[in-house]
Order: sequence, then structure tokens, then C-alpha cells
Amino acid sequence: MTNFNLPKFFFGKSSGQEPDGFSSGDRKIVNAVLIAGFLGAIALALININRNEMILLGMIFLLSLILMYHRYDITARWISLFSALVIISTLLYKNYGIRDTAVMGLVVVLISAGLLAGRKGTFIIGTIILIEITILGYLESAEIIENKLSKFNNFSDYLTVSLTIFLITILQWLIINRLNKNILNAMQELNDRTNVEEKLRKAENRYRDLVEKIPAVIYISEPGEVGRWHYVSPQITELTGYTPEDWLNDPYLWYSKIHPDEQQKIIAIEKNALQTNTTPQMEYRLLTKSGKYIWIYDESLLVLESSTSQITVQGFLFDITARKTAEEQLQKRLAELNAVRGVSQSLIAKTNLLNFFEETGEQIRLAFNASNLFIAIHDPQTNLIHFPYDYEENKKHKDLPIKFGEGMTSKVLEMKKTLLINRDWANIAAQHNAIFRYEKTVKSSLAAPMIIRDKAIGIISMDNIEREDAFTENDVRLLETIAANLAVAIDNTYLQESLEQELTIQRKLISELETKNAELERFTYTASHDLKSPLITIRGYLGYLERDARSGNFERLQVDIQRISDATEKMHRLLSELLELSRVGRIINEPQEIPFTEIVNEALRRVEGQLTANQVAVEITHDLPVVYGDKERLVEVIQNLVDNSCKFMGEQKSPMIQIGMQIEKDEYIFYVKDNGIGIKKQFHEKIFGLFDKLDSNTHGTGVGLALVKRIIEVHGGRIWVDSEENSGATFHFTLGKK
Repeated sequence: MTNFNLPKFFFGKSSGQEPDGFSSGDRKIVNAVLIAGFLGAIALALININRNEMILLGMIFLLSLILMYHRYDITARWISLFSALVIISTLLYKNYGIRDTAVMGLVVVLISAGLLAGRKGTFIIGTIILIEITILGYLESAEIIENKLSKFNNFSDYLTVSLTIFLITILQWLIINRLNKNILNAMQELNDRTNVEEKLRKAENRYRDLVEKIPAVIYISEPGEVGRWHYVSPQITELTGYTPEDWLNDPYLWYSKIHPDEQQKIIAIEKNALQTNTTPQMEYRLLTKSGKYIWIYDESLLVLESSTSQITVQGFLFDITARKTAEEQLQKRLAELNAVRGVSQSLIAKTNLLNFFEETGEQIRLAFNASNLFIAIHDPQTNLIHFPYDYEENKKHKDLPIKFGEGMTSKVLEMKKTLLINRDWANIAAQHNAIFRYEKTVKSSLAAPMIIRDKAIGIISMDNIEREDAFTENDVRLLETIAANLAVAIDNTYLQESLEQELTIQRKLISELETKNAELERFTYTASHDLKSPLITIRGYLGYLERDARSGNFERLQVDIQRISDATEKMHRLLSELLELSRVGRIINEPQEIPFTEIVNEALRRVEGQLTANQVAVEITHDLPVVYGDKERLVEVIQNLVDNSCKFMGEQKSPMIQIGMQIEKDEYIFYVKDNGIGIKKQFHEKIFGLFDKLDSNTHGTGVGLALVKRIIEVHGGRIWVDSEENSGATFHFTLGKK
């Protein structure tokens, strides 16, 4: 039970929540009521209605407002209520009693009591008004007091007003009671909501503290390249250099900072996650404000906002640069070990040297992720540096040798030391006489010599065009190991190739010796037979000559002498051609570069008589190349082939010889073609033999085509014939390269 302190009840200061549920928070309503009362009293005074009483009432309202200003709220309310009640009651008594308009003032005071003092005010003021009207009605009915309208006033009138005041009091009390309950309920709900909001705020603060302390960036954004970011935790500044405000204000920031090589892939993953309702897990490189790329792990959930039907991405970002670097280093080490193993396997495998360089170069380039890489080999015989493997950014170059002493390659060979350039490449490389062979600027390079028996036989050189400090000390040691293995492999391959070359030469010499022996045997037999024939003729006709001389038959004597002369001429021609054949390959002129057209013209000049006599037309194709060889011998080749064609034209009405060249597989193939009687297929090989004549009646010794074949072979070429009987013949031949 609450103790009731009357002095404090009427004269205390406001202290928040007052009895009867009246809150000091309603001071605006109290002030409004007092101001309205003040203005109403002054207005009545101005129109001369109870001027003195209204002025007094106005002054009391003004005093109450002053007390309200000084926070004497309770005192101000009760003073204004009781003062208004007393003044209006006095007017009721002085003027017309129950019929005076002041009765309406009592109703106003009763309503004001509810506004200013709540249920207590309604009860107290309502009770006082009821008592006052009852007493006044009784006194006037008993004619104890009188006014101008007492004769018209009945007790029933007072009773009616009393009943009205009572009903107003009860209704106002009930209304205030209901309002108080509603206010209490509202305040309770407000308190509950405040408590919930406070709990939510605390929970949000705890969540925010947690989010801001974990080593990850939490974010909420819309999907897509230009999806707006709704939230990003402060760690984003430490991670990327950009503040949360930067991310929230620029929807394009995230997409624009993803590495260009990965932008489309990341968006595709996000779109696929939207379509399949899966959780996207992405790894990509992100450009920081400092201009450095870092690796990011991005995992998120797709959430549909119920209020806006907007899909948002809620996830987190991790810096995984250290992990990626470790993985790259591990992969690099594995690749390096594989490269070493590959070189070792290539060393064991019996492959040719060019394939070995190709396989090894590819393995080294992939192991070191080099932009450019070449393997250079020094040939001491020509003093040239060759590049059997030369790779530049997705393309391979052909071997373009340089002289020893030129370029940085020569410097490394001379130093016999590894050269590492990780900074200021252009200036340092220029100091080492670098030849700038590639299109793009090099940022870092590493070159290691291949050394065998303290002799540098070549180098392995690689470049990086993307960044400086691309190569480490581990790379240096590894490349030196590979270079040492490669040097051993090259040395072994050289020894093996040298041995194989020696064996090949021996086999070739044996084969040639066997061929020469067979040829010598055939030559001996043929020569003895063909040389014996004119000798027998001479011996026979010498006997005839002696007999005809003794008999004096000078006519027969002249025939005998001519036969002997023909036999000696044949023997001389045969011996001359054999001597010429023996000189081919043994006695040669200085080789030189000669236009093939010049060779053809010289040969045709020598056989001009045969061509004219047989009325043979000759066609020469244009654009014949320049060849390298013994000019005189090559002229003999064309001369013999043309002469041979003239001999075997047969009864051809329009004899024709064509001389030309065609290219097959980067090789010049020359030909002499005629439209003569042709050669049967079974004789295609035989015609190149010594003294092999298909027609014994033709002029010649059968040495011409053998001589042609010998000259062609000495020049590193080959010769063959395409022909059918009665369809002409085409002699093809090639010449070796310079």
C-alpha cells in the first residue's frame, strides 16, 4: 500500500512517473491546457464577461505556466484546477445559480481535471462539483440563498445537473482508466520492444565485433559484374588497400580488380551457382591499391531477401597468397625435378642430337616457366654458335648461327660462369654485348654454361619478360645441374655420333671398294676385250698390207691402210675416255657458284654441230638456279646427255630436247628430256654401266653415261631415267648442297 503524502502530492516537483499513471512526459498537454485556459480567460475579459474574475483566472493560469516552467508540475496543475473551480463556483453563486452559463465552466474544469490530474483529478474535482451543486441546490430551494433567477430554479434542476456531472465524472474516469491501461500496455510493449531492440543491438554489436575480429572479410553484395555491395567488413582495407566506402560506392570495383585472365571464369562460376543453387567456391587474383596481385579465396551463399525478392551474395574473402606461393614453389620444384629426370632419361635414350635438344629445351622451359629459352652450341671447327633450340613466347625460331665473340652468349662461354641478371636488365646485358634478339623487353635472365673437361661447349639461357627478380639461387643451382647433365649427354652423343660416322664411313668405303673392284673387274674384262679388238684388226690388216704390197695391189693396199687407221683411232678414243673417267673425282677444278643457265648454254655450244645436223630443237626453262660445283664437269654432264638424246632420236620428224628444273621437297631436280626412241625399263640401270651400249651400231664407246653418273655422284647427287620404248627418255639428276 502506497503512503499518501499530502504536501508532496500538492506541492512536490515532477519526478518522472506520477501516481495515477500520469507521466511527466505529458507536460506538453498540461502546458497546452494552461495556455488554452489563459487565452480563454483573457478573451472573456476582453468582451467584458465577468472581467475581474476572468482577469484573476488568467493570472492564475499564467502563474501555473511559470510553475510548470520551473518544473513544479503538480503544484501548477492543482492550483489551476482549484482556482478555476473556486472562481466559477463564485460566479455561479453570485449570478444566476444553476441557470448561469458558469455551469458550463464547471464541465470544462471537470474535463480539464482529467487532462491535468488524471483519474485522481477527475474523482476529486467531480466529487467537489457534485457536493457544491447539491448544497447550492438545497440552499436555494430552502431560500437560504437567493439570486435573480431563484424563483425559476428548482431543486430538480440542480439534481439534473448533478446527475449530468456525475455521469460525466464516471465516464471520464472510465475513459481515463481505459486510456491508462492502454498507455500501460503500450508502455509495456514499448519497454518489451526496447528490450528486444537492446538485445538485438547487443547481439549485432557482438556479431559485428566477431566479424571485425576474424581474419577474413565478410561481405554482402548483389551478384554480377556490377552488383552493388551492401556491406563489407573493415578488414577489406588491410586486405586490398580500399576502404569499405570505396567498395560500397563503386559497384564495379570488385570486377575491375580481378585479374583479366580470370574475370570471365569467375562470373561464369557465379552464374552457374545461381542457376544450380549451389555454393560458389572461387580462387582468383585480385589487384590491390598498391598495384600488387594477391590470391583470394571467395566462398559465399546465395540468399533471397524476402522483403525485396532480391538475391544477394553473402560470403567471406581469405588471402591465400602464401598458400598459393607455397603450392607454386612445390609445383616448380616438382617440375624442376622432372626436368632433371627428363634430361637424365634423354641422356640414357639413344636419340639423335636434334631431338635431344628439342625434348630437353621443352622440359627446361616448362620447369622454369620461362618466357624465352634457347640452347646454344659452339662449333669450334667453324667458330660459329648454333641455336638448335630457340623458343620465344609460343613460337620457335630456326637456327640462325652467330660468330663466336658476338653477343652475351659468347661472354658466358668465355667466363665459364653462370650469369644471373634480375634487375636493370637492359643496361647490364648491354655491358655483356647482348644481342637484342626478341621483340619484348626482358626483365630477368639466367644463363648457365655447359662445360666438359674445363671447356665450355654451349649454354642454356632463359628470360622472363613479366617481372624482375624472376630467378632465385635455387634456380641457378638447378640450371647449373641441368647444364652439367646436358653437357655430359652432348659429349656422349658426340662420341656416339663420331663412332657411328666412322662406322658409316668404313661401311661406305667398303661398299665403294666392292663396287670399284666389281667395276674394275668389269672394266678389265671389257677393256681387254674392246682394246684387243682393234689390235686384232691391226695385226690382221698388217698381213694383208704385206701381201698387197708384194703383189703390187695398191688399191687394196689403200683399203688396208685405212682399216688400220680406223682401228688405231678407235683405240685412241677408247683410251682417252677411260683416262677421262679415271680423272673424275680425282682431278677436279675449284668448285664455284655457277648459274645453271650458263652451264647449259656452254654444253649446247659444244654439241651445236650434232643439233644442227639432226635438226633438233632445244627448249630451256626459265629461272634456273645457281649451283655449286666443278663447272667443266657439269658442262660435260649436260653435253653427254644432249649428245645421247641426239643419237637416239630415231625417225622422229620433230626432234625436241627440253632442259629444265623442278622443286620437290626443297630439292632441285634437273632434267634433260627428249622425244626419241626411248629405253626399255629393264635397261634403265644397265645404261649407266661402263661400255654398256644398247645399240652396237651407234657411234661411241659406251663410256658417256658412266662418266655422267660418276660426275653426279662426285657432286653428292644421284641420276636416274624415266622412259618407255618409243616414248622418249627423261634423265633426272640432283646435285648436293654447298
